[in-house]
Amino acid sequence: MIDFFCYPLIAATETSRELALLLGIGTFIGGLLAMFSHQRGYKETFDQPLKRTEIIFESRKYRRRIVVAGLISSLGVMIACLKWITEPRQFASLILIILLTLLAIFGIALIDMYSVGLQAIARKKDVNRKQLIEDYMQRKKSDHAAQASEQDDLDG
Repeated sequence: MIDFFCYPLIAATETSRELALLLGIGTFIGGLLAMFSHQRGYKETFDQPLKRTEIIFESRKYRRRIVVAGLISSLGVMIACLKWITEPRQFASLILIILLTLLAIFGIALIDMYSVGLQAIARKKDVNRKQLIEDYMQRKKSDHAAQASEQDDLDG
């Protein structure tokens, strides 16, 4: 399926620089569309009454996602700029910046996934959730006690 999409795109360009320009423009537009999508989703969350902690969580989630969308847009600009780079040193520097930007996007996305997952677990109205948390805390205390007794055995 991807092959059918790629062939006309590659056939429309004569050089890899023109392909980079087209891909850069597409990435830039994708980042802008993601910004508008996140903004619409952020506004829709306030259609219902929220607690203060939920408002703080939604605001932070919105900021993270807007930053990622902005990084994607800037990535598109950098990819499009590859068309006009001629010196190898400039090309290598721009590729390094592109890779670092991708790493930043990946890192923020992982943080966002972790945060949203924790929030989803915390929002559940599960009856057994309190018991699970108590069991976890008790197991943690027993692990600490076992480590302390092992340390006392080693010291004594």
